[in-house]
Amino acid sequence: MVKSRVVIAGGGFAGAYCARRLERLAPEGTQVVLINPRNYFVFFPLLVEAATSALEPRHVVAPLRQFLRKTRLVMAQVESVDIAKQQVVAAPELGEPITFGYDHLVLALGSVNMVPDVPGLKQHGYFMKSLPDALLLRDRAIGMLEMADASDDDQRRRALLSFVVVGASYTGIEVAGEFFDFLQDASRLYPRIDKKEIRVIVVQRGGRILDTMSEALSSRAAELLTRRGLEIVTSDTVVNIDSSSATLASGRVIATHTVVWTAGIAAPPLLGELGLPVEHHGYLSCEPDLRVADTTNVWGIGDCAVNPDPDGHPYPPTAQHALQEGEQAARNIVATLRGKPTEPLVYKSKGTLTPLGGGRAIAEVFGMHFTGRIAWLMWRTVYLSKMPGLGRKARVGLDWLLDMFFRRDCSQQGFHLPHDDPP
Repeated sequence: MVKSRVVIAGGGFAGAYCARRLERLAPEGTQVVLINPRNYFVFFPLLVEAATSALEPRHVVAPLRQFLRKTRLVMAQVESVDIAKQQVVAAPELGEPITFGYDHLVLALGSVNMVPDVPGLKQHGYFMKSLPDALLLRDRAIGMLEMADASDDDQRRRALLSFVVVGASYTGIEVAGEFFDFLQDASRLYPRIDKKEIRVIVVQRGGRILDTMSEALSSRAAELLTRRGLEIVTSDTVVNIDSSSATLASGRVIATHTVVWTAGIAAPPLLGELGLPVEHHGYLSCEPDLRVADTTNVWGIGDCAVNPDPDGHPYPPTAQHALQEGEQAARNIVATLRGKPTEPLVYKSKGTLTPLGGGRAIAEVFGMHFTGRIAWLMWRTVYLSKMPGLGRKARVGLDWLLDMFFRRDCSQQGFHLPHDDPP
């Protein structure tokens, strides 16, 4: 007999770990329903590794039906939420919308790519927010090598082998560093391409890259990247993109056919339609116990919510924080169901690890700084340990072992922008 119903909207790190913790802690008679448009969640910290053939793409996703054994999984898109009636309407790919009643609602809808009004971005830009994004960019990069190898026009070759990454946050720097490494390695298979022709240009609006890290680490990362041959442009941004170039605010025009936009995330549009409190960027405003402000049974976790730490500052939208928020929300829901007080989330970040490509990384762990090979080994060890499931750990570990001895696969997999004609 169902005594209480918990509906979780979103199956990323926050939603999946919330459901898993509820499976273990919820009192008998609690029904947990998780609604997600895909039947897997992406292990985002390793997504760029899949995009650059260091990992098999299937190995960076966790099947939700294997991860959650007692939760009812509904593969559908959350269409609307009626807070007054305590109902969620979800639309599957085929068939009629399904309505779910709830006693507690967990909003874990994640975030979406921030797509500013830059001319040409929607038509010609590439992103790194999902597995299809990663595979699309991989195919694009390989396609540029193929076309450059076939061309005798020096100007055309320069544009084909130039890649612009907009945004120098963790994702942007990882994309730039890892793709530079991947393209240089793959160029060995193209006898008419000199690896020195490959250019990756990072464009950052602010004055330095990785500006949430200490200035010393940021400077060290920039030094390691430029020493390997990447170009870093700061205090500038891309203001126009077309099929063959990117124009910067400074007036500089970069001949390129590939612009990767990693400059920021945005709140899902659905949040603005719910009538719930949101902050100025559109994210859910939450109390320290993760409950959405001015509600008693709606919880906000992960990227879609602003959850304050004990000092009142928002926790950053990272995988490690999303996991902790999901588990704490589950504990607080169980406490509420049992008539006990909730507790605030108190979580101190263990640190930050950012790969730079070329077997190098930077790390800030418990206040200590590490750079180079040791930081890279720390990064791989930490994320291998966090990969859910022994089978997934084994697959990722084996992929990395093979990557040490064999060249990466550079065959295309059929992904392309439907509106983008070949250059």
